[in-house]
Amino acid sequence: MAAMTENRSEAADFRHDWTKFYPTCLPLGWMLRSRADSPWVRFHALPYSKRYADNQVEREIILARANKCGDRLLGPGQWCWVVEAEFSGPTVPNDVVLSGPDTDDPDKTWNFYARRERWLAGKYNRLLLSIADDGPGTTIWMRCDNGAVFAPYDGGFDLFPVSWDIVSDLKAEWPDWLSDHPKGL
Repeated sequence: MAAMTENRSEAADFRHDWTKFYPTCLPLGWMLRSRADSPWVRFHALPYSKRYADNQVEREIILARANKCGDRLLGPGQWCWVVEAEFSGPTVPNDVVLSGPDTDDPDKTWNFYARRERWLAGKYNRLLLSIADDGPGTTIWMRCDNGAVFAPYDGGFDLFPVSWDIVSDLKAEWPDWLSDHPKGL
């Protein structure tokens, strides 16, 4: 975990913001995607839906796409919640801002840590590459004022804008990054 939640006030602010926009799910991209009628689009990190980078050129493509998606959805300099999650056993550490059971394994709990930061392209490159390489844990960014979520994963980026019109605009902006899968996966 890169950074734990700074204080109880920030933790309360995050819980308030999260439940205002997403009261029925945990801050996980796959849970957000499963919500009915939720604006969502997936972009692949590499051409031809390739999942992992084999060289530095491909890593640069992943970072370029990730930072463009983050800039477009979150906005340069905008305040966001950086939400990192990891599994634990039944004991929840004190600095966790939110926790919830894993739907596949009831003995595991998701613990979420959040910090408020401004989105800046390039600032999170190390973390984005770790996610692209299927590193431990999971991280999403949620814009504080409107709830838009950028959820990178190993293979691409799930974007949860505030409207279906924005989904249409994003698809038109980067059509070559979209999947051929009928469900957009």
